[in-house]
Amino acid sequence: MLWEPEDVVRVLDPSEQRFVRHGTFTGRSVTVHGELDAAALGAAFAALQRAFPILVCRIVEDAEGHGILLRPGDFEAVGAWVSFGDPDEVRVPAETMDPADQLGYLDVVLAEEDRARVTLFVHHGVADAGHCVELFARLWGYYTDHVETGKIIAGARELPVSLEMMLAQRGIGRGPRSGLEAVTRPLVVAETGGSQRVEPAALSRPARVRLDPAETVRVLELARAHAVSVNGLVTAAVLRAYRGVYGGERVGCVYPVDLRRRLDPPVAAEAGTNVSGLAAFATDDTDDVVDLARRIGTSLHNDLADGVVEQSVLHFPDYYGPTRIHSTAGHIAVTNTGTVPLFRAPTGLILDDYEIVYLSAHPRSSTGAAAAVTFLVYTYLGRLTIGRLGGGARAAELLTAVVAELTWACSRETAASA
Repeated sequence: MLWEPEDVVRVLDPSEQRFVRHGTFTGRSVTVHGELDAAALGAAFAALQRAFPILVCRIVEDAEGHGILLRPGDFEAVGAWVSFGDPDEVRVPAETMDPADQLGYLDVVLAEEDRARVTLFVHHGVADAGHCVELFARLWGYYTDHVETGKIIAGARELPVSLEMMLAQRGIGRGPRSGLEAVTRPLVVAETGGSQRVEPAALSRPARVRLDPAETVRVLELARAHAVSVNGLVTAAVLRAYRGVYGGERVGCVYPVDLRRRLDPPVAAEAGTNVSGLAAFATDDTDDVVDLARRIGTSLHNDLADGVVEQSVLHFPDYYGPTRIHSTAGHIAVTNTGTVPLFRAPTGLILDDYEIVYLSAHPRSSTGAAAAVTFLVYTYLGRLTIGRLGGGARAAELLTAVVAELTWACSRETAASA
């Protein structure tokens, strides 16, 4: 694809570039009960595109595969796609999703019995979890305004910037530690390739378990009783479960840490693209869930206090992409996006479920080590949800094992306090 120099916003930074090769879109999806006004939702999405012009920007690649962010083209933006189908499915849209056309798409699937599914896809190179949730919340806010008042008021925001740019603005440079040393392995020849063959678009919908509200409260109470975070507790359960299913000695995990409120000054959700550093933890001692959660929390606290996490992104070229010199092969990835807000909706409309999905618009073979398994953790409508992607031949056992670890820890706490 050809583009003019005046179209260029900037070359993507490493925190963004790692999502370019596959054309990775991250999706936020809800099922809807009640009468959904498709025309109003289309108007809300059009307002979202005007308010957040990053959604109609484009990403192209140069001859070396570097992602380049371009301003919107001079053609009409792609609006919401509306069709009839099964709202219990999250689908690859029938229409083409191409980062070279725009970076945000809305897929709406209607059913005759007043049920629907609404999925917002945003290119991961320009939006992480915090940014995507903000966009999804704005979409439903605009929809509610349109239904209730017939008007949508939305001023345009500036384009978000990368974490690397934010660090430079604050005078934060690269330190001696990446924070990933606990899971770093030697790079092997098999990881240095990467075919350029493009595969058809593919959707990844994590398998998941949803704790009921009472079970979720027990996990929260366990964390509170021992002054550990829910993230630490779930991560500890994940490490124990993985070791229980697959065996082995040492287990390690990598997890993103949202830095928006940790930077000075803080950063608004929509002001950055991928504003997360990475932290890692590894151990060969997983005998006690609570103790393990406490050690995970202490490790993170120390790395945050030492400034390791916020500058970890400056080490990304050593771990991702064609110039990498390190590998994290075999690690467990854990992404905890916290509590998902209750989205605004008109009276009579219920958004009763929430999922995180991923779509690769033009997948190619990877140029880096993938996680052995990826866990996604979030709480919506008072229910703790744990999702899983990958995991190998015994992956189906992993979620059951994680829940069993949490249940066992909660039961032990109840017995001890009886």
